[in-house]
Amino acid sequence: MPYNNFHLEAGLTLPELQKGDTLIIPVFQREDSKENSEPTGDQIATKKDALARLELPDRFLQMLGEARPLFLEEVDRLGYGGAYKKSLLFSHWPLNFARLILAGMGKRTASNPSRLMQSMQSALGSLQADADRIIVDASNWHGKEDSAVIATSAAVSYHLYRSREYSKDLPTVNSVYVAGIQPGPEAPGAVALATAMNQAAARAKDLVNMPPNTKRTATLAEEARSLAGNNLEVSVVEDLHWIEKNMPCFFTVARASLDYDPPRWIHLKLSNPSAKKRIALVGKSVIFDTGGIQVKPGNYMNTMKADMTGGATVLGIIDAMRSLALPHLEIHAFLAATPNLVSEGAMLPDSIVDTTCGKKVEIRHTDAEGRLTLIDAVSMAEKTEPDLMITVATLTGSASRAVGPHTALMSLHHDQRDRLARAGEMAADYCQTLDILEEDFEDIASKLDGADINNTGHESYRGAQTAAAFVLSGLSKEIPLLHLDIAGGDMTKDDKATGIACRAIIQYLTEMNRELESE
Repeated sequence: MPYNNFHLEAGLTLPELQKGDTLIIPVFQREDSKENSEPTGDQIATKKDALARLELPDRFLQMLGEARPLFLEEVDRLGYGGAYKKSLLFSHWPLNFARLILAGMGKRTASNPSRLMQSMQSALGSLQADADRIIVDASNWHGKEDSAVIATSAAVSYHLYRSREYSKDLPTVNSVYVAGIQPGPEAPGAVALATAMNQAAARAKDLVNMPPNTKRTATLAEEARSLAGNNLEVSVVEDLHWIEKNMPCFFTVARASLDYDPPRWIHLKLSNPSAKKRIALVGKSVIFDTGGIQVKPGNYMNTMKADMTGGATVLGIIDAMRSLALPHLEIHAFLAATPNLVSEGAMLPDSIVDTTCGKKVEIRHTDAEGRLTLIDAVSMAEKTEPDLMITVATLTGSASRAVGPHTALMSLHHDQRDRLARAGEMAADYCQTLDILEEDFEDIASKLDGADINNTGHESYRGAQTAAAFVLSGLSKEIPLLHLDIAGGDMTKDDKATGIACRAIIQYLTEMNRELESE
């Protein structure tokens, strides 16, 4: 993964600039400024003092020396106001041999790590050449210092990322230094944590971005097997009779592709002799989703190669967690991998099928297939007796309508749900919480005599929550389950994978390990 091979450091000192360096400075609009966007026309003529509109770090202004008045005058002339994700690039002046980028953060009161990451991405997008070393002066950042390292590192990783199919020369950045902050003393440190997060997100994006004509259930199985070793065990069940007997609902989805792309049940276990808690990660792994017999219309079929993002995510996370070597967590990852295709063997609406947990499911719509695979996967994962379970899935359009490009985070255990939400904010990977109500479980109750639950619900206005209730129905015990519906943020507007939820979950598990350390 060459796009993650940059050297990352952080510290209080601002290194001496050298030829080939790029200095990026996050800048904020002053709170008393009435400017919400870049000024134009008469606005520019009436705003002649950049420092009246922008918060610039004192040591940067001192660094400018005699060039300071000319620089501020030039910022005024260009009408730059530091609006969010608006950048201003100076190639050879006012700094000798180094590029300078002002990265607009907007109002300080609106700042958070996600906005810092987005601002950094915008700034890096203005680069037209490779960078030997990128220095970010974060002395103006007033948030948690570790989050500045994570957000900046993530932005650089995104800037460098290209999928495995990319055949041109990759952009290069040799090193990144986040200056003006003192990361905390915790282990793992901010640099190691940020690197692991990049590793996980990049692996997930690689798998998601693969074109569907070359991606199979075997692709995920091979990726899992490639991770084996160093306390990470991998097992892959390919026996169709075993899957049909033990995971009948999952098998029902797979019936349409038994000859073309047979299902695989993939289990990874990261062991730790001193582990105090066992965590189960379950990722939706529908290789491609046509919608089944009730086939998707028109453009809804596009990007369905990304319906296995949950599985790709948990593969990336468990590998990254191994690199962090957290001593108090045993981590399992589960993937029920299959496409949802159309053939003479495809599942039919109004069918009633068995599940691993014993409930009988009424199939109301064949395009609500992900939860059918997950209900069995959750039941199988429960057999490992985890202390906590996390499900990650591109599950519903309702989630994308509810929270946009973020993660919809749901659980009946609000304390753990809210902890994960806070971890996501820290890791520049925002999660928005939704409540699961009793009415959501009532809504998925089947009206047929032979079934217990149905796979769509009867109402249409709480689709994300009823899907979560369906997944939770696979549990037989009171286990905290955190459900992440990432359907709104798994792909960019350019149809490229984002690596959503990787950083949030890694941050959450790392914080959990630290708490166990102190017990």
